[in-house]
Amino acid sequence: MADLEVNVDDLVELLSPNMALLVRRKTMEIVTQLGAPLDGSAGKYFQAKDFALGKAICQLCEATASDRTETLAALTNYTSGSIEAADFILNNSKCIEIAYTAVVANALYSSVASRLLVNVARHFPDRVDQKLRARSPDFITALLAEIKKAVQSGDEARAKFIGFTIVNLSILARVRQYIVGKTGDNNELAPPSTTTPPLPIVYDLLASAAMPEIRECAADVLRNLAFDDALYVL
Repeated sequence: MADLEVNVDDLVELLSPNMALLVRRKTMEIVTQLGAPLDGSAGKYFQAKDFALGKAICQLCEATASDRTETLAALTNYTSGSIEAADFILNNSKCIEIAYTAVVANALYSSVASRLLVNVARHFPDRVDQKLRARSPDFITALLAEIKKAVQSGDEARAKFIGFTIVNLSILARVRQYIVGKTGDNNELAPPSTTTPPLPIVYDLLASAAMPEIRECAADVLRNLAFDDALYVL
């Protein structure tokens, strides 16, 4: 563990937003590689010394947009196999909100941002829903609209990973009810919203998306909707 702690100390120092850009980029290459293995070692690095490395990555992501392709990629790697990393990011940073904003704005790093959303929503769909709903009550509609735009522009990776995020979130009853425009224990009609229910977008993606992965995502969402007998989605 001593070598691990020494390495983490060095990496944390080099990830300071005040370091030269080239130094940060070279350090992020190492950090991202450390997060790739799925043997448990990635989580140990992220959590070492009271999450020192995790804090440094998240703080750099929040501080500098120029580093976000690299920081979001690293966070994606760590959350792939570490539920602890996902928990830390949700509790101690605004990186999920940053990732969502990047996706709906189609920022340069939106594709890697969508991958982070997939991972964290797989671990904690309810908490991701809560965070994003606080930011935008109609975030599900916004994400579905971005899938449609990505399909139309041929951005397969971006469309696919946003789709996976919706699938992960649609295991939640509240999200399923939102998609069909109903809410509450008795599936009564939802109160007026700034958008119409996004179910037609799901139908459209299933019927017309050229990419098989997107059609599969739409089918998976509809399958999840079938968990609620009273939704009457057909």
